[in-house]
Amino acid sequence: MDHDHSYKLLFSHPEMVADLLRGFVLEDWVKDLDFDNLNELQEVKSMLAERVIEWTEEWEQQGLQEGLQEGRQEECISLVTRLLIRKFGIHPELGPSLVQLQKLPVEKLEVLTEAIFDWV
Repeated sequence: MDHDHSYKLLFSHPEMVADLLRGFVLEDWVKDLDFDNLNELQEVKSMLAERVIEWTEEWEQQGLQEGLQEGRQEECISLVTRLLIRKFGIHPELGPSLVQLQKLPVEKLEVLTEAIFDWV
């Protein structure tokens, strides 16, 4: 939106804001405003904008890592399931064991997969 850019441009210059208020708002309270703080507010806004970018990047990285970890876990569970079914066939007793697999961390699933490969 063009008006957003213009608005941000205008208010990024504290001296323009001060002149605008002094020139168009003909109220006594405008004389009491401390326009020196506008520069400080602009600095705070810039620092916050930088932090938001950093936080966003951190969250994206964390989400990516969690997604990769979940993908590895799902692949391990799928592989262990296929190997167990290949070895034992489909048995009702296998169901609860497969449910338990979903609770295991990836590292244990990988060890289990290797053990099944050695066994099969």
